[in-house]
Amino acid sequence: MNAKQQWLVCFDTDHIKQYLFATNRLKEIRGGSALLSSLDQQRKKEFESRYGEQNIVYSAGGGAAVLVSTEQEARDLIAETERDFHAATITVSITGAYVRADALSGTFGAEMTRASRELRRAKTAKAELSILPIEPYLRLCSSCGQHPAVQQADDGSGDWLCQACYKKRKLGGAKGFFAEFVEWADPTIWTGDTLPKDLDHIGLVSSPPGYVGFIALDGNHIGDLLSEMKTVEGYHEFSTGLWSLTKEQTFTALKKHGRPRNGIAPFEIILIGGDDVLLITAADTAIEVALAIAAGFEQHSPDQVLKPGGLEGEREKLTMAGGVVLAHADFPIPAMHALAEDLQKSAKRLCAEQGYQTGAIDFQVVSGSDTDLDTLREAIPHHRPYTLAQLRKLLKHVRQLKAADLPMSQLQAMYQALFEGEVNAQLASIATLGYLGRSTDKTRYDRLKAFFAEFGVKFDGQLPPWDDELGKRRGQRTSALTDLVELYPFVSAKGGTE
Repeated sequence: MNAKQQWLVCFDTDHIKQYLFATNRLKEIRGGSALLSSLDQQRKKEFESRYGEQNIVYSAGGGAAVLVSTEQEARDLIAETERDFHAATITVSITGAYVRADALSGTFGAEMTRASRELRRAKTAKAELSILPIEPYLRLCSSCGQHPAVQQADDGSGDWLCQACYKKRKLGGAKGFFAEFVEWADPTIWTGDTLPKDLDHIGLVSSPPGYVGFIALDGNHIGDLLSEMKTVEGYHEFSTGLWSLTKEQTFTALKKHGRPRNGIAPFEIILIGGDDVLLITAADTAIEVALAIAAGFEQHSPDQVLKPGGLEGEREKLTMAGGVVLAHADFPIPAMHALAEDLQKSAKRLCAEQGYQTGAIDFQVVSGSDTDLDTLREAIPHHRPYTLAQLRKLLKHVRQLKAADLPMSQLQAMYQALFEGEVNAQLASIATLGYLGRSTDKTRYDRLKAFFAEFGVKFDGQLPPWDDELGKRRGQRTSALTDLVELYPFVSAKGGTE
């Protein structure tokens, strides 16, 4: 590290997800994602060329940090980067801030924390208008409905679009993260022709037909680790390893669960940034993909992130929290994203309760138009969210019950009774177990009883389906039966996580 490099400049893209989900069109979401990814790559190459790779602290996921020689150079770099980024995206901005820093102090994490505070102040001080004022005689964009329409789309739709949506739609054919995945995975299996045109194409090859899954994953409690960094090199190795691990595990999960169906890749990669992942998949692979990514991230984080960053003594491993929405393909994508982020927050609370020693995933099946998580779960005695280990067990029981051909009608009868009071739910569960127990083949009985036992029913005078221990902690009735029945149609009997 050159001791003359004493000014630390940090950048962060503003409102990335708001930009990506400004419209409900997959083509424009894909175009926006491809544009942001391209700008990330260009910025990294330019910074490395200008300042040398050794002075790039990190550059990925919509952010960057670089060491420069003078304060004037820092100011000029911020002005140039902010100007060029806004010119490229039209409606989204990037914010820069700088501090004087001693790269050789041995406490570089503290220097980065100071710079991050300055960056937050700069982002707050911007106070830019998110929506331009529209005069009565101006036409709103047909897609986002937020900005003035300036140009008619040339795709035959007849839509009048704002500059940002026009640009995103033009780039909608770009492969973006999908091109990287294809090159990494197998270009003979996935090709440009397998890229889904819209959510209906993913729903077409999903099971049950017409449904998709929206996945939002994020690393847990990682920011606090960064302040412990001692050197620029350690910070660089940590951030590079984090980005690589997240992308690698995402690609690995999609390679296993995302093989083309009827010539269509059953997924869309919206965003991979640092420890942040947004995906859309076929409904029957969504839980499997989310679980695979979170588990792989946790398993490989010690060797690929913590050790290279010199933090193996600070934490045993890194974990992820995730939200998965299972909804019909015509459900609005921005609404799916908002609900998935609420589920992710729910999972993060469980991770915090577990001391961040495990990842967790929450999921929700949406069958109507409601998008508020509290409303969707009102009076529903569920077990969610699940730690990764618990979710594996739930999937195992779903697959075993499916393999035993347990009639959905029997599960549905127990499920309906959950909403008819504690005693009715117990009577329905005991009646189902009694019916199955009278059969010559006890397989269904054994597997249903094993499911109840796995999720808190002790059968020592305690009657299914209630988990009394978890219910006492939450102060309300809970049962994993709700989750099993709701997830049942979206899990393949063959599985893939055991």
